[in-house]
Amino acid sequence: MTEDFVLVFDDVVLKQLKKVERNNHLKLMLSKMLDKLELFGPLAGELLDSKLFLYELKNKHPPLRLYYKHNRVTNEIYVLKFEMKTSPEKQERTIYKWKYKFSES
Repeated sequence: MTEDFVLVFDDVVLKQLKKVERNNHLKLMLSKMLDKLELFGPLAGELLDSKLFLYELKNKHPPLRLYYKHNRVTNEIYVLKFEMKTSPEKQERTIYKWKYKFSES
């Protein structure tokens, strides 16, 4: 028996997805990543913070990162952000921002 994971998008991600509609290659990559996330749930990516259940899903070509949070009670996956990989510093800033945001709430 498989579990169903529901993907939840906020306004920021929806705006990002609207911008991606024009780029078919990037749209296809994101579609595959989201399908994988819906199918495997939190096991699809790498755990970044075990207390906050913050995860990252990576793609190599194009270098794309997708950040998400798993709610174990409702079995929902909150898609937080996706971005192109540019530098390790940018990745650290993004991870820190989400850790700080969720540790306050």
